[in-house]
Amino acid sequence: MKKIPFIIAGIASSIALTGCIQTKSDTQAVQTHQTKMVEPQAQVMPISPPAQKPELLKITGIGYGAESTFAPYTPGQRRLMAIRSSKLDAYRALAEQLYGIKIDSNTSVSTLTAKNDSFRARVNAVVRGARVVSVTPMADQNYETVLEVYVDKKFFEEAFVYTASKTAAVDPEAAYKVSAY
Repeated sequence: MKKIPFIIAGIASSIALTGCIQTKSDTQAVQTHQTKMVEPQAQVMPISPPAQKPELLKITGIGYGAESTFAPYTPGQRRLMAIRSSKLDAYRALAEQLYGIKIDSNTSVSTLTAKNDSFRARVNAVVRGARVVSVTPMADQNYETVLEVYVDKKFFEEAFVYTASKTAAVDPEAAYKVSAY
């Protein structure tokens, strides 16, 4: 009778320990399962798209300047002022191409005749990175200046004034059709 509790305790402990026995294939399965869980975490790296090389466009501006006829200026001052004005005109031409030009106009009509027609063109822009290609003396003490600047093609796609989508575009011929009177 005294042996029965020891036998029951031995059977219970052997049943409990049979769940803890691992074979070699079980150990390998656990190790591969653990490595599978660890490997993706170690190998996960964000893949960024390759940086696209900017597509540069060369924009050229040509400006003209004439020598002043103001008598107190020396010939050297007249020449330098003409070169300076041609350079500023070239910058204006560049700015018009890069940012566009704003035109204000006014027309007065009286008895179906244009009495007064006036307009004003303005450019307000910052031009950076332009370089002077040439300053050329021309006939009659005039000067021509050529400037150029390289601009990324995306500049025009992102900053250009006309951004209408294709769905909003209208057929130009439809504007001239008369439906009915």
